[in-house]
Amino acid sequence: MQATAQITEWSCRVKEHGTLTNPWLCKIRRSVCVGMLSTLLCSLAACGGSADVPALVTLNQQQPAKFAYVTIADVQGQQIPGAVHEYAVGSDGLLTPLSTASVPTGVGPAAIASDPLGRHVYVVNGGDGTISQYAVGTDGQLNALSPASVSIAGAFPGFTRITGVAVDPSGHFVYVTITGGDPAPVTTLAQYSIGSDGTLAPLAAPTQSLAVFGGPLVVHPSGNYAYVAGITASPDARISEYSRDAGGVLTPLVPPTISNTANATGIYVVPSGQAAYVLEVCIDTVCDGQISQYRVGPDGILSATGNVAVTGSHVNPVALVTDATGSNTYVLTNLMGVDTNVGAVYQYAIASTGALVPDTPASLSVASGAVALAIDGSHLYALSANAVGFASGSQQGGYVDHYVIGSGGQLSAVGATAVSGSLPTAIALVARH
Repeated sequence: MQATAQITEWSCRVKEHGTLTNPWLCKIRRSVCVGMLSTLLCSLAACGGSADVPALVTLNQQQPAKFAYVTIADVQGQQIPGAVHEYAVGSDGLLTPLSTASVPTGVGPAAIASDPLGRHVYVVNGGDGTISQYAVGTDGQLNALSPASVSIAGAFPGFTRITGVAVDPSGHFVYVTITGGDPAPVTTLAQYSIGSDGTLAPLAAPTQSLAVFGGPLVVHPSGNYAYVAGITASPDARISEYSRDAGGVLTPLVPPTISNTANATGIYVVPSGQAAYVLEVCIDTVCDGQISQYRVGPDGILSATGNVAVTGSHVNPVALVTDATGSNTYVLTNLMGVDTNVGAVYQYAIASTGALVPDTPASLSVASGAVALAIDGSHLYALSANAVGFASGSQQGGYVDHYVIGSGGQLSAVGATAVSGSLPTAIALVARH
């Protein structure tokens, strides 16, 4: 995969002449990519909005996180290495840089995940098509494995973006989601096994393809199923659903897809495994954002419940997490606009039916443009980037906003940790065992 700072065609969501335009067919020209290199987080100022990075995070809740890692890409999309910033997580949830503040990655780091034991961390680099692999020291220091990186299998036509990386709950397999292709959309699922030393090796079936633009793949808590929300227009919008065999290979369920509202950006399965929520943007003529609930059957098949929560006009859901009790959920959002980077965390109580009920207050502000969300016990973290929503690409750095979750599930803002460097793109919390 070749990274470029020139984006000659990009698809966006826009309301033109009173009609909602297919978000993947609106073509614009942009000279500089201002978002993470591989996910093409580009300001869509010409279309009156900004693209959001879906970054759904599943965390090991067995013990409190000890370390936090934030990936940094070049804001101008240059072919230069990125970095992972390393932090210790205090008992109060506050982040403190480690003595070695960062380690290098490949070009354009876009997504990050750890194994369930917190012994290894994987960073997917969209700029050079690699996965950086690290061992986590007892002090939190990331140490490059040998080899330091592996290539992502497959050839990807047209523009390419990394939408996510997921580790299955057993800690034996890693899945990377890559979308691209122009004019024909394609999503590639790259599949890897994790060796005893933490290194990755392609499975016997190294890749699978979907004829859609897809968000990040999410693995069911049982490890037996996986889902990808397709980002396509109605009536062709689909959620792809898979079973996973003992060798880690994903196989389409029957049926392999179910219908979904257009413009989904991601899907999240709750820790109980009984329900899933799909994030959707610009679903109607006023460009509302929406979260839709699905029931997960014992066979892994999804079915719509009809429960939806609307975030508001031009408010795009970016990421979603639930608390450990399964009683509350938090949705990271971005307000679309021209040169706008207004992020917020919306908070909801989860009713017995699974419906999301807005809490009070309905939302809390995020320091800058929303990128990713992570939760650990009673602590919630929102990663933001100053470049999100701006076309110039001159904005640098970002923040990790820290919130405490109260006994009733309501958030209280604690403070924000400034993130230096060019463009923050992803965050992972790790509880090393």
